[in-house]
Amino acid sequence: MPVTTFVSMILAVIAASGMTVWAMAEFGVLKVLPALIAVGLLVRWGLTHVPGDDEPA
Repeated sequence: MPVTTFVSMILAVIAASGMTVWAMAEFGVLKVLPALIAVGLLVRWGLTHVPGDDEPA
């Protein structure tokens, strides 16, 4: 993995955590928590195993 990709990933995680803390302070936990759960479920769905296509052509 290139260094620029790694650094960009780290900065994205820091920015996301900062936005989460800000949203919880601004809107409250009960309004932000459903959005966090929805994003978590969407990420989980996106990272599910996709079977490979190993059949001969």
